[in-house]
Amino acid sequence: MTTISPFAAGSYVANRNTSQLLTLKNQLNDLSNQLSSGKVSQTYGGLGTGRSTALGAQATLSALNGYGAGITAAQTRTNLAVTSLTQVAKLGTDARTALNNGLQSVAANTTAGRSIALANLQTALDTLNQSAAGSYLFGGRDTTTQPVLDADTILNGTTDSQGNKLAGLTALINERVTAELGAGGNGRLTQTSPSATSVQVTEEGNAATRGTFGFTLTGTPTTTGTALNASITGTGPASLNLSLSAQPTAGDSVSFALKMPDGTSTTVTLTAAASADSSSTTSFAIGASVNDTMKNLSATLTNALKGAATGTLAVNATAAVTQDFFTGSAKGGPSGAGIMPQQRIVYDASKNPISYTPATATNTVLWYQGENSYDTSTNPPQPTSALDTQSVQVSATGKVGTGARANDPTVRNVLAGLATMAFALPTTSDANTSATYQTVVNKAGTLLSSSDQTNPSVQDTVTQLSIASTRLSNAKTTNAATQTTVQNTLDGIEQAPTEEVVAKLLDVQNRLQASYSVTASLSKLSLVNYIS
Repeated sequence: MTTISPFAAGSYVANRNTSQLLTLKNQLNDLSNQLSSGKVSQTYGGLGTGRSTALGAQATLSALNGYGAGITAAQTRTNLAVTSLTQVAKLGTDARTALNNGLQSVAANTTAGRSIALANLQTALDTLNQSAAGSYLFGGRDTTTQPVLDADTILNGTTDSQGNKLAGLTALINERVTAELGAGGNGRLTQTSPSATSVQVTEEGNAATRGTFGFTLTGTPTTTGTALNASITGTGPASLNLSLSAQPTAGDSVSFALKMPDGTSTTVTLTAAASADSSSTTSFAIGASVNDTMKNLSATLTNALKGAATGTLAVNATAAVTQDFFTGSAKGGPSGAGIMPQQRIVYDASKNPISYTPATATNTVLWYQGENSYDTSTNPPQPTSALDTQSVQVSATGKVGTGARANDPTVRNVLAGLATMAFALPTTSDANTSATYQTVVNKAGTLLSSSDQTNPSVQDTVTQLSIASTRLSNAKTTNAATQTTVQNTLDGIEQAPTEEVVAKLLDVQNRLQASYSVTASLSKLSLVNYIS
């Protein structure tokens, strides 16, 4: 008779016993694996209903680890940026303080002041090239390009790869000051003596030059006493006429104003005195005769014009050049093609300076090489936020800006202030030293106030970056707490408690041993053994 095995007598019981033994064996294997690995399962499928929670927790932990790495790197960059800008701000405030304190002694220390200011300018430029892990801090979005050229190139110029000579700041200042002072060193004025008792000062004769470079006459001259006479005649060019109708009395004076190209003016006052130094820029000696007195007045007038030119006019020109120079940028700007300083001088065929033209990348050093994007939707276009040029993701929805640019307007002002000191402080002690020094105080001091007194200032940028650093620290703390909570949840799902696993393992072992024993005993039973 044919037997169908699955349905043979006793097969069900045998299959059931086998299945139970295999189940216990699998349980033993699983528990052994859990004991050795500490994990509930080697696959997410073995986690049962907890698999979805475990997968979500792993994704969260991975994101938090990524945020943590980004925050750590950003904290390093931000702290370095804060330190660097704090140094720039300190250089500016220290320089302003030194100016306001008169460098202790104007006559003795202005030359040293120039050297100190130049060294501070070089330090500030070097500081703005700070980098962290190979990424530059002050180039905006461009972290791979050195944002600021080296100080030597900025100051002294260079020759590019095509052989073009690029003028640096020193050459630009010399070019501008020379154009302002003119051949006579007196602001492009011409002084003549129409007679033995008169002197005349005439403006620049070239109409294209006059008003753009050097002094022009403005206002109405004033006199005290009855001996001195002063008037301005003519237009384009105008002339100042001074004359003596008699011997002046000590204290009699004449005053007139000289207008500079930036619209400001300086006043020259000449006062009669019983005696006066030949180098004086303010007093003229009353001579033995009217003719002698006029000679003395004329000499003092020459000194005064040259003093005003080499002092006030030259300082103003130097400050204007430094400010203009530091607006330059090799990239970006409203057009996207960079920003060219606007004051390269144009000369006519006779070598007279007649106007200005924008610089080009082939004739002028462009000190800033970093990213410099502008928002062209505004009128006029404005630079985009430097802080937002670099940002770090600190959470699923949170970002912290940590960017900075070396060409921030406040930083540029500090650089221009230091450069104005370095190139415009008087180097000799004479009758005009104090006036020149005071002009430097006014011009450079105003620029240097951007370090900490203006709104905004370099110190404001330091504060912004410090706040960003604090936000990064807070985010790091929050993420660490979240990470601990999520990890605990994940461990509760994935980790197998050792004590519980051991207890279960012993239970399964005992049951499996008992099952093997019973099965072995049953396998030995037969009808003969049973009957006997």
